[in-house]
Amino acid sequence: MTLAPSPPRLRNAIKAGLTVLLCLSVPTLLGRPDLGLLTVTGTFAVLYAPAAPLRRRAVTVAGIGLGLIGATALGAFTAGSVAFFAVSAILLAMVTAGLCLALRVGPPGSYFLVLCAGIAFLLVGEHGTAPWLVPAMTAVGATVAWAVTMAELIPDPRRPERLAVKAAADAVTAYAASEPGPDGRPLHRAAAYALASAEEAVAEGMWTADRSLAAALEGAHREYAERSARAKLHVVPGEELGWDPRNPDAGRWIEDDAGHADVEMPTAEAAGRVENALSDDELRSTGSLRRRLADGLRWPGEPWSVALSVGVATAISILVLLAISGPDQPHLYWVVAFSALVLHQGGPRVARTHRALHRLTGTVLGLGLFLLLTLVHPSGWWLIVLIVTLQFAIELLVTRNYGLAVTLITPLALLVATGGQMPEDPLALTGERLLDTVIGVVVAIVVLWTLGRRAPHRAVRGDTRRALAELAEFARGDAQTPTEPTLASVLRDLNTSTTLLIADGHGDSAEARTAEAVTYAGYLMLGTLDRQTVRMSAPRWVALASAELPSGVRSVGAEHPADVAIRRECRRAGAAID
Repeated sequence: MTLAPSPPRLRNAIKAGLTVLLCLSVPTLLGRPDLGLLTVTGTFAVLYAPAAPLRRRAVTVAGIGLGLIGATALGAFTAGSVAFFAVSAILLAMVTAGLCLALRVGPPGSYFLVLCAGIAFLLVGEHGTAPWLVPAMTAVGATVAWAVTMAELIPDPRRPERLAVKAAADAVTAYAASEPGPDGRPLHRAAAYALASAEEAVAEGMWTADRSLAAALEGAHREYAERSARAKLHVVPGEELGWDPRNPDAGRWIEDDAGHADVEMPTAEAAGRVENALSDDELRSTGSLRRRLADGLRWPGEPWSVALSVGVATAISILVLLAISGPDQPHLYWVVAFSALVLHQGGPRVARTHRALHRLTGTVLGLGLFLLLTLVHPSGWWLIVLIVTLQFAIELLVTRNYGLAVTLITPLALLVATGGQMPEDPLALTGERLLDTVIGVVVAIVVLWTLGRRAPHRAVRGDTRRALAELAEFARGDAQTPTEPTLASVLRDLNTSTTLLIADGHGDSAEARTAEAVTYAGYLMLGTLDRQTVRMSAPRWVALASAELPSGVRSVGAEHPADVAIRRECRRAGAAID
């Protein structure tokens, strides 16, 4: 129930409120308030990439707008059959959840795509709206959303870039003021992340470079490198789960049957070369839809497991609702949206469970708020003021307390879904929505904690195999095409999937320990100038790349020989290279 720290949200809230106000007020002035309410499904596009630089913002908001048009068209033209809509909604929830994760769209993810498809289904099937009208007005709302979010940058098109560079400079200054040692690790991590974010913001901002920003970013990199050069070796216990292989301030124990064997961190110069390689590889995929899809949709990976869990949860929720309430369910969209909502953003199970509980509690409170609104029965301009206020307040609260934001999202969604018309029996409607919510959230939690429990292990194993194969190619010195994955990219992916596995409480698993060893050895090879030693190690990496590493589908009781061999070679690489 606390309010968490959050970046400033006032500008985002103003944009969201202004977008809805324009879409509602203009049709109302023209005598068609009903059309204004239909445009609200398109205005949700303004919620995406609110602080992104110019080019990324333009592409993301436009892409989401097209997605909302397609989703509402799907819901509208399947309104004649509950079965057709149910199948379409399940597929839509799966595909959009996987793609949004793979493309790193960010919050609110695929949720509004699924919700708007359901709203279109309800408007056509329950309220008799012409099917073509819903996606057409959604397109109007999406266009206004794109125009408003881009108009924000007219006074200062480089504002997101400047803020990112300033944040990087501040983070580096804080890191430079610290002394080498374990206490400097969080500051190092924050500085490295801020520098990477600034590089990405500049790359995805204006088409032409700004010399002052480039100079400021270069100065931050120099200060960061100077501080890293003062770093000394610090070895931390094996139980420490916060290990960062790119951090020159901290080493790591890599465990094996023979006991603990410490592996030295690379020198500051080597660590700098590693970070440059990672940054260069990240910039290769910046703005490239093909590269992002290729990296994000690697198999096995989180987008695939999330898409599967979303599909299973929505399908079970639909079946349970139909079994309880009968086959004629025009409000089917609510249970579908809530099942997808709990699971669609991925992440650790505990975090998703907390989000589900916030969603359940917030929806109950939101239904109560909707009941109060039915007593007031707002209409006309009062209804417009209410919707704009809700959208504005939601944007202010969503990063501070998700439960409070959901309390306001619920009446907003119901007002849009009912076309602004207050129900004749509000108690019956809220009771149905409460049942749908409970079914959707409970089923999603059950699926979350039962289905795919080994999915993070499988993802780590898959990324480990890719990393071993890339290490073998790197050691041999094989030439690569621009579209092929690089050693830097597979190490980044492996580090990401390992972090998720550790966050799920499996940092002591064989998968995590082997992945950390491979990641560390990869960074050593990527950062060293001793190419002769790297080439001499090629046959051993080729042999390891062809080893039968367990899939991660089932837990291995005893230590697998492949894990032992891989970690032994990683220690050998550490001793030979650096």
